[in-house]
Amino acid sequence: MSEHAIDSPEALAQVLILAVVADTEFDARELAILDELDAYARLGTTREAFLRQALAHAQSTRLGERGYLRMSDIAQIDAALEAVRDPAKRLLVCRLAASVITADGRVHDVERLVFDHMLCRWGLTRSMVSRAMLADRWPATA
Repeated sequence: MSEHAIDSPEALAQVLILAVVADTEFDARELAILDELDAYARLGTTREAFLRQALAHAQSTRLGERGYLRMSDIAQIDAALEAVRDPAKRLLVCRLAASVITADGRVHDVERLVFDHMLCRWGLTRSMVSRAMLADRWPATA
């Protein structure tokens, strides 16, 4: 089980961080897209708190050094995913993750593995995430 409370800002951030640091690189373009999307406020945290959490996690995870996920990696990912139960929050995290992993113009194999695992575990599809991204860009008018 995750060390964070269910649906807490830290739990949401932890899952997004898994996608951000999966390739072991923390690219400036990834931070720029998070800033542009106001991701920190949407997660209920601050940029500083997110970066502290991300740096602590990046030092303990080396997923990007392999092109596959080990059972221990999957267990770690599943523990983080279990702490996010609200369907809207799950979709938000996946929507932000999709933007982050494409921010550098290339989706690394391990990033895709983590993202696809998130979708599968949460019962989401890429189409659902795409629709959420479009809704962000062009919200319905009242």
